[in-house]
Formats: sequence, structure tokens, C-alpha cells
Amino acid sequence: MSEVLTKRKKMMFSEWFRILHHGYFEKPFQFETLSKPKFVSGKVVPNDLNDLTFGQVIELQGIQEVGSMFIVPLRVVMGMSDEEVMEASATEVVRFAAWAAREMERINKLFASTNRKPTDKERKAGIELLRFGVFGTVDYYAQRMGIRDHEEVMAVPWMRVYKCLQIDSEKAKYELRLRKVYEDENSRK
Repeated sequence: MSEVLTKRKKMMFSEWFRILHHGYFEKPFQFETLSKPKFVSGKVVPNDLNDLTFGQVIELQGIQEVGSMFIVPLRVVMGMSDEEVMEASATEVVRFAAWAAREMERINKLFASTNRKPTDKERKAGIELLRFGVFGTVDYYAQRMGIRDHEEVMAVPWMRVYKCLQIDSEKAKYELRLRKVYEDENSRK
């Protein structure tokens, strides 16, 4: 696979994708090992995805199909049309998609780190029923910041939403520890 990319640097993505779709590669595709390109079709690739809005991150998280994993990141991050992506260098597009996937994995881990482990009592009370996915995060941020229109949250930088979740998560963990200290002190009396 990487041999095809290095031997035919001028191959358009549409041609490469047709080859991938028909299963003509001799070796398994080592997608995760590809490095980030500096440019795609002459456009500078950012160092990271920290400048995306929350809506853009949600759009990237929603990628389901193989074809979309190559096209959608370039549309969302670089503002390229589907036609521009298909005419771009296969090497640049595939390397960009691999980098964007790693960046999304990093972002997803950051958001997951804001989840705290529920207590036994919380589990018994059914805290698992309070998982509302992306809409829950949008609603949480809207309520926290006094925003009436959920669409406004989609335009907020994702890093700001994450930081608010992180702060509130740390506060909740502290409050649990403090409650435990008070319970321990009261049980000694």
C-alpha cells in the first residue's frame, strides 16, 4: 500500500480510492503509521485540530463509512470540496486522513477523561440512565453558559467545551472526596 503511495505520488485520490475499493492492494493497509502531510493541494495543514469548533468535532466523530474518513476531514478542517479532494494527491489525502484520525482519537480521549467513575450508590440509583451522548454534552454546555440556542454551542471552540467539562468533573470529584471526609469524621463521633 505505502509502495503504491510512494511510487505514484502524482496519483489522484479518486484513482487511489478506486483501487482501494476494489481490493487491489497486495499488503494490508498500514493507515495508522502514516505521517501528517505539510500540505494538501497546496494548503497548509494545521499542527493539530485544537482550533475546530465543537460542531466540527461532532461531524468528524460521526464518520461511519470508509470513503467519508478520507473526504469529510478535508472538507471540515481544510474547507475542500469533494471534487477538490478527489483531484488531490492520493498520498496527501491518505496521510491527512490518518493524521486526522489520530487527532480525533486524542480529542475523544480528552473528553472521556472528564467522565468520573460512578459510586456504588449512584449505580444503584441508575446513573447509567443519565448518559445522553453528544446532545447531553451540548445541553450541558448551553445550560452552564446560559445559552438558549443549542446551535450556538456548535460554533464554540471544542477546547472550551472540554475545559468546562474538565473543571466540573474535577469539582465533582473533590465534592465526593469532601463528602467522604465528613462521613468518616461523623462515623468516628
